[in-house]
Amino acid sequence: MNPKRKIGLMSTLPVGAAILLSIGGSTADTKEADKTAPKKIDAASGMIIAKNWQTVRAMCSSCHSPKLFTNYGGTRETWAGLIDWMQKKQGLWEFPPAIEDQILTYLSDNYPPGETSRRRNLPAYQRPPNPYTSEARAEYEKKLREGKIKPPLIEQKKDGEK
Repeated sequence: MNPKRKIGLMSTLPVGAAILLSIGGSTADTKEADKTAPKKIDAASGMIIAKNWQTVRAMCSSCHSPKLFTNYGGTRETWAGLIDWMQKKQGLWEFPPAIEDQILTYLSDNYPPGETSRRRNLPAYQRPPNPYTSEARAEYEKKLREGKIKPPLIEQKKDGEK
């Protein structure tokens, strides 16, 4: 036997053995391995490469950076609420149901709520003083707190009004 051929055959044995052993694994083992396996990230967008990622990239990054969702996490309901808000307030077009389902599934599967999600905003009493607040703004807020002035009335417009 050719010595070079012997080395080539020996180098493929571990790969073949790994494949044979993995065939006998259960789907639960595979799903658990998928959770712990490092995810592939698209270098250009920073998005996790998974089923329907290109649909999400095309639909979402046409208006904003993918960082708006890659740095955030939410449930399917959270993501659906954000899409509704963007459609009502930001001029986002309505998606066909199949496309919206793909987007929601991708986002909820790959960017769920958790430790890597952006935290909620702090309540006002926990925020540090704003170093950029002008003296006029500080005076206005002080008078507002003391009840010396009333906040302006902001008229709420109904959906569809400009």
